[in-house]
Amino acid sequence: PPTMEYFDLGVLCFTGTISLSHIWASSAARCLAPATSLKPWPELNSRGSAPIPPKMLRPSACAPRLLYQLNSLRQKFDSLSSLQEARTSVTPSCQSISYSNTKPLAVMSGENCYLTSYESAEQHGIEATVYLDTRNNVPSVGHSNPAVVKAIAEQAELVNTNTRYLHPDFVELKQKIIQTLPDVPDDDWQVILTNSGSESNDLALRIAKCNTKSGDRGVVITTDIGYHGHTASLISVSPYKLKSIGETSPRKGTKWLKHPNTYTRGAQYYIEDVEETLKDTVEPVLIFEIGMSVGGVILPPEGYLGHLVNGVKTRGGTVIFDCVQTGCGRLGVGKWWGFEGSGVTPDIVTVGKPLGNGHPVSVVCVKRSVVKNFDEMGMEYFNTFGGNTVSVAAALATVNEIERLKLMENCTRIGGILKAGFKKFMELHPNTIGDVRGEGLFLGVELIASSKRDPGTSETSWVCSKMKDDFRVLTTIDGEHDSVIVVKPPQTFGDVEAEFFLWAFGQVLKKLEASKRYGSFKVGKKTPT
Repeated sequence: PPTMEYFDLGVLCFTGTISLSHIWASSAARCLAPATSLKPWPELNSRGSAPIPPKMLRPSACAPRLLYQLNSLRQKFDSLSSLQEARTSVTPSCQSISYSNTKPLAVMSGENCYLTSYESAEQHGIEATVYLDTRNNVPSVGHSNPAVVKAIAEQAELVNTNTRYLHPDFVELKQKIIQTLPDVPDDDWQVILTNSGSESNDLALRIAKCNTKSGDRGVVITTDIGYHGHTASLISVSPYKLKSIGETSPRKGTKWLKHPNTYTRGAQYYIEDVEETLKDTVEPVLIFEIGMSVGGVILPPEGYLGHLVNGVKTRGGTVIFDCVQTGCGRLGVGKWWGFEGSGVTPDIVTVGKPLGNGHPVSVVCVKRSVVKNFDEMGMEYFNTFGGNTVSVAAALATVNEIERLKLMENCTRIGGILKAGFKKFMELHPNTIGDVRGEGLFLGVELIASSKRDPGTSETSWVCSKMKDDFRVLTTIDGEHDSVIVVKPPQTFGDVEAEFFLWAFGQVLKKLEASKRYGSFKVGKKTPT
């Protein structure tokens, strides 16, 4: 590892095996900055061959605002635990803290695929730790992407106002989005801008119900592990949330499809379930998550979507595809939207904040013939910040970056490298990995407890914690049994990141099996991610 020198001006200087790299503060902010050091990395000190990405060896930013925040952190909180206690005192427990079972992170800067956490340190003032981020899909073109930051700043300097005024960017963004959608014979697409995936899905349900004679009494069909958002209407069609509070059966006016996980059963089982679920329904509204992240990375098997959509349409129903997780090209070449390649097109499709690299902007894309009844009802749809000029600028910059950086091609190539690596690990560790699935940079690794293939819930929590604590890699846990490591990093994830991630994951798998072999495997509380 490189040697380090410390400066009281918030400056880091690395010498040795890494090229000289300075992070300078502006002269106006230097007086505010506590001394900053990079936290030692004992796990890697003895492993000279570790393929450490250079960006993990320096904090990701050093701007006046950050230095002000670091000074505040140093003066007000002498440890992460004191910061956590202060947050808990003003925040209800329904808002969780990631990694609170081991050690939470104070993330205050980020760059591309990396996040930097800071904490007070007696010797050097502030200690920084850089983590490789494989879990945050919302910053689709990378944390603090310069082009997106510039677009936001420049538009905020001009005006931030709403959709009741004309603006060329508003039209240009919608035109770009429509260009990514498949052609619809004898129809065309309309686009409504919103501020979140939840708002988009809520509006999609309202539009769909305007096309049913039974109105609000019409049945809404979703999958039994679906998650579509946090509004009242969406919680009712989000079994993932309902099951967390003990509701194990559908609420009135809804029906649940079994989520098509071909790891546990064959595709035909789920085809038959479609027939049973749709039986006796009239004008059903289907809201289907294309790429179920909380379900443990579930992509529908070949032929399933065609059968499901045909069943809904023949009964006079409306089809909504929720692409909040799988829009913006995450699945790779030819799939700006996750449903592309399935041979079916929905009536309505939604995408969330990845469209604006995390800025509050989302969309509802709807066929003109489908939104007609909603329009004719006469109720205006207006949200002060849905489609505001700053968010539109962020979305335009994000779409342009996806094109400029060829990120769909990157998702295909790097996703292929990761998936091949995971499958190799499955061959090497058949009693630890049960399945590898997904596409592009939307991948899942199902861990098992033993050769009996019981869900590896404890093992997954252990792996997630070790990846963070020993190798500074942030992962996330999902799945019906919390037994799936989900990999959905920023779409700028590259060769260097993939190499290090696979190396670290392989090391942790070896440690896991050794600890179980020698009886030292212990798991505390589940890792909240």
